[in-house]
Amino acid sequence: MALEETGISSGFTVSLDAYQGPFDALLSLLAQKKLELSEISLALITEDFLSYVSKLDMASDADQVSSFIDIASILVEAKSASLLPRSSDSGPFDQSMEALRERDLLFARLLQYRAFKQAGEDFRVSIAANSGRFMHPGYVDSTIAAMLPQLAWSVTPQALAQIAAEAIANAPLKEVRVDQLHVPMVSLRAQAAIVRDRLRSAGDKTDVTFDELIADAQETIEIVARFLALLAFFKQGVLQFRQSGPFESLHVRWIADNDTETNVNAVAMSEEDFA
Repeated sequence: MALEETGISSGFTVSLDAYQGPFDALLSLLAQKKLELSEISLALITEDFLSYVSKLDMASDADQVSSFIDIASILVEAKSASLLPRSSDSGPFDQSMEALRERDLLFARLLQYRAFKQAGEDFRVSIAANSGRFMHPGYVDSTIAAMLPQLAWSVTPQALAQIAAEAIANAPLKEVRVDQLHVPMVSLRAQAAIVRDRLRSAGDKTDVTFDELIADAQETIEIVARFLALLAFFKQGVLQFRQSGPFESLHVRWIADNDTETNVNAVAMSEEDFA
């Protein structure tokens, strides 16, 4: 905490067991947590300041006295709180946390005091820097003003609203394209028919890889549809899967024993699931 922030002259020094030097440096040590408040005798500091004040001109140095009283009151409040007796049943953790809160409160109030002091100084400097400036009212020369055209309203607000309503009502409709928002429609039943026909053509219990089933697929959605068709056929019991490991080739085979018109022609999904 600098000298100009405390408002106390650098001529005021304190002499304590734990610290000897300028008062503002003592506040800086407390704020930076390099010195404990419990090690400081506030009574001795007050006596030293009273001795120091007796040599001052109170007409011109009253600010130093008020600044010291403000800061000293904060220090006294924080130290008195730390010296109050605590209940015997409170554990070391509670006492430590309470002491920590008291110390943080002290530092917060010191910082708050410094912030307000600095804000006041900033206002003083700003006012002094602009004391010689005066606001100039706006002015338009009469010659220039005569050249400005007069604004003539030929339409009432109600008529303007009616014109706007008619323009909006008669505006041509614009077709909003939505095809870019959806993937192309794919018929699950058509893709299931392709899978079924190829597996039947391969023969009963003949392995066919999934890569072979999707070799002619043009879109990713077609691949997805054919895979879902395999799942549907597997659920119906007309298909078997085999895969040696993760990411290996998927082999499927058709089971002719369970091949009935009811099973292979009914797929419990529709193309709306792929919109």
